[in-house]
Amino acid sequence: MVRRREGRRVKLELDPQRCAAPERVRRAMEAGVGSEPARLPRLEPEHVVVLNALHRSRPPFTLALGKSSLRLSVVQGSEPALPMEVGISVGEAAATLHLSQQGLAALTRHLALRIPLEQCAGDLLALWLEYALLGWIEPLEARLGCAIQLHAATLEPVDATALRIVLRVEDEAPAGDLALSLSAAALRSLAPLLESLPPPLAKPCSALPMTVQWIAGRQQLRLGELRSLVPGDVVLLEPPAKTLMIAGQPLAEAEEKDDGLHLLAPVSPTGARSAPEPAPLDDDSRWKQRRHDDMAENTQDPQAARPEAALDELPVQLACEFGRLELTLGELRTLDAGSVLPLKKPAQEAVDILVNGRRMGRGRLVEIGDSLGVQIVRLQIDG
Repeated sequence: MVRRREGRRVKLELDPQRCAAPERVRRAMEAGVGSEPARLPRLEPEHVVVLNALHRSRPPFTLALGKSSLRLSVVQGSEPALPMEVGISVGEAAATLHLSQQGLAALTRHLALRIPLEQCAGDLLALWLEYALLGWIEPLEARLGCAIQLHAATLEPVDATALRIVLRVEDEAPAGDLALSLSAAALRSLAPLLESLPPPLAKPCSALPMTVQWIAGRQQLRLGELRSLVPGDVVLLEPPAKTLMIAGQPLAEAEEKDDGLHLLAPVSPTGARSAPEPAPLDDDSRWKQRRHDDMAENTQDPQAARPEAALDELPVQLACEFGRLELTLGELRTLDAGSVLPLKKPAQEAVDILVNGRRMGRGRLVEIGDSLGVQIVRLQIDG
C-alpha cells in the first residue's frame, strides 16, 4: 500500500494483493483521513474536586430562611432557563447567580413584598435579594472570613473557566431553579463549604457484575519452577483459608453439596487494607492525589467492621471504550500494517463506561490539566 500526500488529505492506493480484503475494511482504507482531532472539553484541576463532591446522591441540604425551611439540591444534566442574573462578590472573587422566577420567589417569599422583584432593575433586585438572604450571608462571611455582597450583574464576557452549578430550591410552593457561575477564585474561597454537605447516600450497586471463584488450592512458584513443569508433574497445593474468592479477594468459606456450594459463614475480609501515606500536593497534581479520597468521601461508617462492609473494599475495574467492532476470522486474517478499521470516535468524545467488563453507562472524555479524565453522563449500577 502506497500513501501520497495531497495538501492535507492522504490518498491511499491499494496494492492489488489487498483488493480481496472484505468490503467494509476496504472502504475504510480508501476513505482518506485529513481532519485534525477535535480538542477535548477542558476542566480545571480544581473543578474536579468540586464536581466529585456535588455530583453524588445526597439528601437535600435544608436551610432555615425566615420562618420557613428551604431544601437545596444539585441538579445534574439540566440547563433550565434562568432569565435573571445577580452579581456576587466573595471577597475579591467574582461569581454570578442565575435565577428563575420560581427560584427568586422561593428565596424572597418570607419578605412578603407587594411588588414582584423580577420587575425591579438589576441594582434594586440585588439589594432586596441580599437583604432577603442575610440569614445565610452573615454566617458565611464569618466562616469564610471575607465579605459577600450582591450587585447588579455586569455585561463582561463570560469567564470560560467558570464552573456552573445548577441548584433546585424547594419549599411549600413549586420548586425553582438557580445556578451559580463560580470563577476559579470564587471556587477556592467557597471550597471549605464542601465539608458541610450532607453525607452521600450509599448505592446498592445491585447490577454490578462480580466474579466468584471456587479455589481448590494455591502454591507459590518461582519462574524457573514454572518453566520446568511438564505433563505428569505434580504440584503440592496449600488449601486456602477461604475457598471462595470474589473479585480476587478471599471472602468466604463454603462446602460442596449436591445442589452446589453452601456458605458456612457470612462474607468477611481476611484483613484490612492499609491506607497509603498522602503525598505532598501541588496545584497541577492535586486532583490526582485527591480524586480517590473525593470519590470515597464520607464513606467511613461507624459500622465498617460489619462483615458486609468487606464488599465495599472489593476492587472494581472501570474502562472507557470508544466503540467495538466484530470481525470474522477471515476478515481478521486480512489485516496487516497500514490496514484501517472502520471505527470512528462518537460525537463529543463520548465513551461507553465498562465496569468489570460490562457496559454500565456513558461518559465524555475531558482534559484535566495535562491528564485525561472521563466525566460521567450516565451510570446504571443499581439494576
